[in-house]
Amino acid sequence: MPLTAMGLIFWPLSFIFFFRKDPQRLLELTLIGGIFQAAAVLVMGGLGLQPTMAPGMLFIAFMGLQFMLGVKFPAVGPTLKFCVPLFISFFWALLGSILLPRLFEGVVLVWPQKMDDVAARVPLAPTRGNMTQDCYLVLDLVMFVMTVFFLTRREADPRRLYNAYLLGAALACGIGFWEMAHRLVGSIPFPKELFYSNPGWAVLDGQMSGPVPRINATFTEPSSCATFLTGTLYSTVWSTLRGYGNWATRLMIFMSTLCLLMTTSTTGYVAMLAGLVLLIVYAVLSRERRLFRRLMMFIAGGIVCMGVTTLALTAFAPDVVKAAAVVMLETQDKKQSASYEERTQKDADSYQLAFDTYGLGTGWGSDRSSSLLPGFLATIGVVGVLILVIWNGSLFLKIYRTIKAAAGERSLDAWMIEATFTALLGRTVATLISGPVLGTMDFYVMLAMLVSSLIRLQTKAGKRVRA
Repeated sequence: MPLTAMGLIFWPLSFIFFFRKDPQRLLELTLIGGIFQAAAVLVMGGLGLQPTMAPGMLFIAFMGLQFMLGVKFPAVGPTLKFCVPLFISFFWALLGSILLPRLFEGVVLVWPQKMDDVAARVPLAPTRGNMTQDCYLVLDLVMFVMTVFFLTRREADPRRLYNAYLLGAALACGIGFWEMAHRLVGSIPFPKELFYSNPGWAVLDGQMSGPVPRINATFTEPSSCATFLTGTLYSTVWSTLRGYGNWATRLMIFMSTLCLLMTTSTTGYVAMLAGLVLLIVYAVLSRERRLFRRLMMFIAGGIVCMGVTTLALTAFAPDVVKAAAVVMLETQDKKQSASYEERTQKDADSYQLAFDTYGLGTGWGSDRSSSLLPGFLATIGVVGVLILVIWNGSLFLKIYRTIKAAAGERSLDAWMIEATFTALLGRTVATLISGPVLGTMDFYVMLAMLVSSLIRLQTKAGKRVRA
C-alpha cells in the first residue's frame, strides 16, 4: 500500500487535528481535499483513496469515540426524522447492489465502472464495483450524519467551513491557471505526479480546443473541473446578490468564471446559462426589487467587462481573439464529436436498462453512464429515483418555509442555508447535464451544512414562538 506525495500532506495534517481533538479542522480539510479528485493519498492495488478520505475517516472515528464516551448531541432526533427518505434510498441502493446483479445476471448488458480492458458493454454480473461503490456510499452516509450531529453543537462554526470551501475553490483555480501556463510555456514545471496520482481514474489532461489547451486543474477531466466550479459560481453570485459575503466571495466570482471558461467545457457553459436563467426567473417571480436591481447591475457589469476586454484584445492581441473564436466554434461543434456520440450512447443504453429491468435497475455500481439521471435509473431504478425525489422535495419545501419565516433575519444560519443550497444546486445541474458521479465526501459535508443550518434556524424560531 504505497503512500503518495499527496498522502504525505493529508495524513499528517489529519492525524494532527485528530489528536488535537479538533473535528472542525478535519471537516475543513475534507472540504479543501474535495478539489483533488484525481489524486490519491493511498494506493491499494488498482484503487486509490481520495484525499477527502483521510480527514473524513478520522472525523468519523473521532465522532464515534464521542458517542462511546457519552457525549450528547442535541439534534439526533430531528436529524434522523428529517432524513428518513434519504436513509430509505441508501438502504434500497445497498440492497439492490446485492440482489439485482444476481436477479438479472447475464440478461442485460452494462457499461462497466472501469473500461481499461474492455471498452464495450459486458453482461451484468456481481463485480467488485458493486462492493466498492457500496463502501463509498456507506462512508458518505455516515459522514453526512456525523457532520450534521457535530454542526448542531455550539462549538461548531459553519462560517469557517464555508471559507474552507471557498479556499479549496481558489486553490483549484490557482492550479488551473498554473496548468494553463505550463501548457502554453513548456518551461514552467507542473507536478502531475502530485495532482494525478489516483490509478482508479483515467486523467484527461492533454485535451485541446483548437489552438487553446483545455485545463482540468486538480480534476480528472475539464468537465469535472467545470462541474465543481459551477457550484462555486452559483454560491458566490447568489451570496453577493443577497448582500452576504465579503471581498473574498466577490473575488471567487471572477476566479471561478475565468477558470471555468478556460476549461472550454460545454457542460460548464450550459450550466452557467441555466443558472442565469434561474436567477432571472426567481427575481421576476419573487418580486424582490432589491434582488432584481442587483441582478441587472451584475449582468450589465459583466457585459461591460466583456466588451472592454474584447476591444482591448482586438486592438493589442488580435491572435487571442481569433483563438477564442476557434474555441467557441469547436465548443458548438462538440455534438458532432466522437466523445459526444459515445456519451449519448451510454445514456441511451442506461435508459434502456431501466426498461429491461422493469424499473428495478441493475444494482448500485453495476453500470456507468455519462449523466446523473440515466445513471440513477439504470442502477437504483425508478423506485430509488422516486425516493430521492421525495427527499429533495421535502428538503426544498423546508428551505422555502424556513427562509420565508426568517425573511427579515440576516443571520449566519440563513446565509449558510442559501450559500450551501446554491453550491449544491450548481453541482447538481452540471452533473445532470453531463456527469456520472455526484456524491463525493465533500458534497455530503456541504449537504450536512445545509441540513444543520436548517435545524438550527428552525430551533431558534421554535424558541421564539414559545417565548
